[in-house]
Amino acid sequence: MEFSQISTEHVKIAELSRKIGQILVERGDYEQALHQFQLGLQYLEGIEHNELVRIYNEIGRVYWHQGKLEEAKAWTEKAFELAEKLLDPEELARLLYFAGIRYFRQGENKLAEEHWLRSLEISRETGDLATQAKLYQNLGWQAKLTGHYAKALEYLEKGRALAGECKDMASLSFIYETLGETFYVLGEWDKAIENLQESLNLAEQAGLRKATSRVFSVLGDIYRNQGRWAEADECYQRSLAYISPAGSPQSLFVVNLGLGLISMERERYEQAKEYFGKCWEITSKGAGFTSRMATVKSHLGELYVRLGDLDEAEEHCAEAIRLAKEADARAEYAYARMVQGMIATRRKQWDEAMLRYSEAKSIFDELGDKYNQGLVAFEMGMMFLAQEDSEQAKSYLSQARQIFTELGAKAKLDKFPAGY
Repeated sequence: MEFSQISTEHVKIAELSRKIGQILVERGDYEQALHQFQLGLQYLEGIEHNELVRIYNEIGRVYWHQGKLEEAKAWTEKAFELAEKLLDPEELARLLYFAGIRYFRQGENKLAEEHWLRSLEISRETGDLATQAKLYQNLGWQAKLTGHYAKALEYLEKGRALAGECKDMASLSFIYETLGETFYVLGEWDKAIENLQESLNLAEQAGLRKATSRVFSVLGDIYRNQGRWAEADECYQRSLAYISPAGSPQSLFVVNLGLGLISMERERYEQAKEYFGKCWEITSKGAGFTSRMATVKSHLGELYVRLGDLDEAEEHCAEAIRLAKEADARAEYAYARMVQGMIATRRKQWDEAMLRYSEAKSIFDELGDKYNQGLVAFEMGMMFLAQEDSEQAKSYLSQARQIFTELGAKAKLDKFPAGY
């Protein structure tokens, strides 16, 4: 059937079904979402239309969320084939953008980047500024998560200019948030807070609940490291308040991770275990990034070191390293190596501890990850203190103290042994 033979009303009904399905996907109600998408397909039966491309893509997205990657791939390929057949470059660019997100979350960074760069090329040709802004936003986000911070800042600044030009509030909020996260890692916490506050203002103006939640969570992380417990708690609780109605898995992951870390810092280990368990449940079921899976495993390893269960800690670290390698997540890999150093220190395996700490330190130095540079220097100092090598202990602990003082990381400064 040709498009001219189908009523405009049928296309509108199919579009409405797709939009309802998209809302259901955001809520995690995947079966009802699939029902809506299948309903839309019935109204478009026998025709080739852009709305059909969009529904194919959404069905692929549902299967991806459910962890059914083969089904997701099949539907996504159907969407690509039809978009190319219809010769609609803007639709093809959007498909490439969404496919890149899925590949990235699966830890396939090269495939993600290839799809985003191809989408960017098409979007430049069509003059689609909004899609270009989103692509720079995601390229910056990928670069930040894989530890390429200078490249992240470059991409994000390009995205910020384009999003500002087309007044895309959602993209601007996300870009400012990612800028804030990047400056946070680089130890420029004042600049991080400034960008996060800008992101928060935009998100609240646009009514973006998930974005608002994410920003409060990152602010909570900074306040946690500064030892500002009440402010950190308030941020985490506000973060939860903004996402509970939508139930967004990724936003829930971020805030539960923060709550787990603040619980561990306060030695509330059972609470920490519960929060990290929630994080793993979210991110290990097809709804998360491989790099985030590595993050959870690293922190579970650290938690079990504190609990004195070194065998359990070792298992979590081994899994963290495997996942971090898969995702090319250098910061997560280095953190897991640092925790392995902590395990070796507790076992008095000094050569092994030094090897792991040195590898972690080298990566953190290369990345310019200032807070983690301080952490690994602190742990190295504590290792030498356990060996009664006061000179080496003082050297490393002095480095750590200087870094934490510059950052204003009071929570860590309070943990230094007397005299160091």
